[in-house]
Amino acid sequence: MTARTDKRTILEAAIRQHESVIADFREGIRQMMATEGNVNEEEHDLQTLAMTAETSADVDRLAGQLSFANRELEQLIRMRQDIDQLHQAIQRGSVVVTDRDTFFVSASIERFYVEDHPFFGLSTETPLFQKMKGLKSGMTFSYGKTTYQILDVY
Repeated sequence: MTARTDKRTILEAAIRQHESVIADFREGIRQMMATEGNVNEEEHDLQTLAMTAETSADVDRLAGQLSFANRELEQLIRMRQDIDQLHQAIQRGSVVVTDRDTFFVSASIERFYVEDHPFFGLSTETPLFQKMKGLKSGMTFSYGKTTYQILDVY
C-alpha cells in the first residue's frame, strides 16, 4: 500500500474543487441571464417567448444545482473541525482506498487530485456509500456488478 495522503489536505482540495463547481454554476446563470436580457422589445414573438421560457427553466435548474452545491460546500467546511480523526470503519470523513478507486466520504465531488492521486468525493446519501458504510479494511462489498476490496480506511 502507498503512503496515506493527509486527510486535511484532501478536504482542502475537495473544498477548492467544490468552489470551482459553484463558480461555474454562477457563471452559467450569469451568461443565461445576460442572454435573456438582450431580447429586444420588438422581438417578442412566440419563438422569442419560447426561448425565454426555456432559458428561464435552465436558469431555475442551474439555480437548484447551485443551491445544492452551496449546501454541500457548507458541509465540507464544517468537516474541518474533526477531519483529523482517523476511522476504523467507513463513515462521513473517511478516506476509503479500494482496489478500484479512492473515495473521500464527504459530498458529491467529481474526481479531484491531491499529490497526483485521484479521489472521488462520495456523499453519504448515495447508494454506493450505503453499501460500504461501517465496513473495515480487508472487507469487500458489491455495488451493481462491481465488487470492491477495501484496502485501507482512515
